Amino acid sequence: MRGFSIKHPAPAMVVACLALGIALGGTSVAAVSQLGRNTVGTQQLRNAAVTNPKLRNSSVTSLKVANRSLLRVDFAPGQIPPGPIGPGGPAGPAGPAGLSGLERVEIAGPSNSATIKSNQIACSAGKRLLGGGARLDGSILDNVAIQHSFPDNDNIYRARAAEVVTNAGNWSLTVFAICGVAA
Repeated sequence: MRGFSIKHPAPAMVVACLALGIALGGTSVAAVSQLGRNTVGTQQLRNAAVTNPKLRNSSVTSLKVANRSLLRVDFAPGQIPPGPIGPGGPAGPAGPAGLSGLERVEIAGPSNSATIKSNQIACSAGKRLLGGGARLDGSILDNVAIQHSFPDNDNIYRARAAEVVTNAGNWSLTVFAICGVAA
């Protein structure tokens, strides 16, 4: 019986395998030999290099955060309970008097078949016109329209109405004003 003969690798193959081993293992050997366990610190890190996506869940706990180092903006709304209510401030100055003596005054024109009617109402002495309007009354209101309704000045409100289609029915124009004393 003949024994197995082991062929030796060619010298080129030995050199190639040795170069491959050095190339693949060289960087890891350098990293392991220069940095020991737990040696990455502030000197090795650049500003803003560690971000939320790079942190593992629960890697930063309350024990690792320095007391009084967080600000209100670091918390979501509602996470910080409100503090005690402070003392009341001094009373402010009194405001203006405002409105007083409000009244609604009105005047109704005659109820007849005239085709155009105008009317006006004035506020009593010492009061200013605050607002106003006009109203039509009668049985032929589909044929009558208010043409004008406006404040004439600080004291008088005017209105005018007319028949759109001439009709023998009776109707009237009422003008009203809201008056008061404004301080």
